[in-house]
Amino acid sequence: MVFSDPYTPTRSYYECRECGYREATDSLASCPECDGRTRNIAVPRE
Repeated sequence: MVFSDPYTPTRSYYECRECGYREATDSLASCPECDGRTRNIAVPRE
């Protein structure tokens, strides 16, 4: 039996891998604080 999560975020939340800065925006390529790499934390991870 397979269950799917119906949650669909309305905004993307990004977190900097270097300093931990977070922002809710449509796109964030690099951190505005330290210019580090960011990742989308609104997507589910297993």
